[in-house]
Amino acid sequence: MAFKIHVYMLNEHFSQEHADAHFGGKESENNKLLDWEDEMDLKLDIDKIDEQPKTTYYLRGTRGNNDVFEVPVKEMRVFEFSNKGELVAQIACSETLYEKHEIDEKSNTIHLTLKGEPYANPVPGIYIASLEFPKELIPRD
Repeated sequence: MAFKIHVYMLNEHFSQEHADAHFGGKESENNKLLDWEDEMDLKLDIDKIDEQPKTTYYLRGTRGNNDVFEVPVKEMRVFEFSNKGELVAQIACSETLYEKHEIDEKSNTIHLTLKGEPYANPVPGIYIASLEFPKELIPRD
């Protein structure tokens, strides 16, 4: 079964008091609840989702000179999507960004809500708080 992932970034400036006082508790044009929403489709056969709070995620890639790297990022919440015991995909966020999530197995959807604070999104589905981004991967002039 394929899965749809929705990621929401809360607007840190949203005022529920203002919404309650002026808009019946709802957001308005100048008082948005979300900064953005991202949607991803995992068109893979998935039969299991495991949530791992407060774990280490390994950011892997290649630098411009074909130098392969693998850097641990601690205090991450990782969701692993598996099929027949084999890992097929992951999404992850820093624990400091994590607000809540909901998995709806009937519609094969996961909703992940993040707190509005500075972050990096080095690859789709990976959200790392700016203060926790690995220093060795930040380009120096």
